[in-house]
Amino acid sequence: MIFLDKGTENKWKCRIFVSYIMSETQEIKDGLTASEETEAREDATYDHIVKYTGFLGGIQVLTILVNVVRNKLAAVLLGTAGVGLSALYQSVIGFLHNTSNLGISFSSIKEIAEFYGGNHPEKVLRQVEVVRTWSVWTGGAGMLLCLLLSPAISYWAFGDASHILSLCLLSPVMGFMAVTVGEISILKAVRRLKRVAVISVLGAAATLLLTIPFYCFWGISGVVPALVVSTFGIMVVHLCLSLPVFPWCVDLLSREYFRKGWSMVRVGVPYIMAMVVNMSVGMGISLFITNWGSLSDVGLYGMGYNLVFAYAGVVFTAVEADYFPRLSSVHADAGRMNLAINRQIKVCVLLMSPFLVLFMISMPLVVRLLYTSSFLPMTGMAVCASMHMFFKSMTLPVAYTSLAKGDAVMYLCMEAAYDIFMAVCVMVGFVYAGILGTGIALALAGVFDWWMIYAVYGRRYGFKSDKAARSFIAAQFLCVAAALYLGMQPEIWLKVAAGGCVLGVSVWLSASAIRKEITLFSELKRKIGGRFGKRRRLSK
Repeated sequence: MIFLDKGTENKWKCRIFVSYIMSETQEIKDGLTASEETEAREDATYDHIVKYTGFLGGIQVLTILVNVVRNKLAAVLLGTAGVGLSALYQSVIGFLHNTSNLGISFSSIKEIAEFYGGNHPEKVLRQVEVVRTWSVWTGGAGMLLCLLLSPAISYWAFGDASHILSLCLLSPVMGFMAVTVGEISILKAVRRLKRVAVISVLGAAATLLLTIPFYCFWGISGVVPALVVSTFGIMVVHLCLSLPVFPWCVDLLSREYFRKGWSMVRVGVPYIMAMVVNMSVGMGISLFITNWGSLSDVGLYGMGYNLVFAYAGVVFTAVEADYFPRLSSVHADAGRMNLAINRQIKVCVLLMSPFLVLFMISMPLVVRLLYTSSFLPMTGMAVCASMHMFFKSMTLPVAYTSLAKGDAVMYLCMEAAYDIFMAVCVMVGFVYAGILGTGIALALAGVFDWWMIYAVYGRRYGFKSDKAARSFIAAQFLCVAAALYLGMQPEIWLKVAAGGCVLGVSVWLSASAIRKEITLFSELKRKIGGRFGKRRRLSK
């Protein structure tokens, strides 16, 4: 059912109905038990963090596999020209959406999570209405922006007016995307993580099923309708899973909602500006490598960068979905904030380190499997750049502190400083050592980011690292550093023998930490053993 509350009486009727629905669904909570719900409201234990990091990371892997199938079919059915056209349209749509959305898709998580963590259901309901109202407003603004800029984009991207009509037809996508990101941010804020995971898989499957028929029957002419229909399908998936939690209720003429939304905009705009700076730096690096080197060098750098940051970054999937809402709800308490950050850091390190060790020593095989042998020159670059991900596992949980506290300007300054330092390092590294130099530069940028965030956030927000975890992190760092050295060696036997020992040590360190801090696996083992024991007794 869809509600549009325009007057005071209708507004209160809507809230009474929503409160009734919430009371009916409060005990269900997506299958969570009472203890799990209590845990979600308080400081998350190591069990909670590991469980949802592994769960959401596994879902992300499944989503990536579905997208790989879709991209493969699109390449076969459309060819390089069709795939390039679709990618260009998606880039334009993404840029216009991020510009018109004002960062509400991210900042709204903080607003709702604070009320949810403080156990204020009425404020949560009101803020959900604000987010949905602003999502509709920004969606309409995005559609208008797409229509107005279609001629300029067509001339800028294609050199003529032949794509104006296609870009105008894509304008509804802006509205669909605005509603979609609003709904997923609401679910993340109230920690409906199982629904978030289901949406991720169903969204990828819907895109696959809704785009391929257009490619089959219309070829390259089906790119535009495929984008419109698939985006609409994704929005429907999000609404089907979010409306049972919060029935639709907006007020497009409310001055109160307009004023309340400005707090989200103040946080969201610097976040969007940080994204723009990051995109500009990436484009500048590509242009520099093209002018100083060749298009092949750009391709090697781009593929190596995506290989490390996309595939290794799967471990960080749960940071935004699970960790950021939790951090937003406890940021006012320095003790609980430090506890949440340090626990997240330790889990990220213990999960990321064995993966990085295996990733580094098997990099040539990974490149051959995912790409072709012509991309082997980027192996050294990818191995060195992987060290960046180790430091990222320590810095990312801390970096979200500024956003959780609503200090988005600080987040922008920190991101801009990192991006500029990273760009300078990559350019200098490419000049002196080619593609390998860019990998070394990315590793140095990771060290700089770690030092800068710990120094600045420690002084500004009172963040303190856990001294008890430093020995564990130092030991894992030595394992990753050894894997980096072995990954740069040409002898396969050395990688297999010594690399296997290093991997074993890294796995043992993480397993020891899991046994010490996490009861999830022992509890699972006890339950499995209990079931088998019961079956044996029944069989006798």
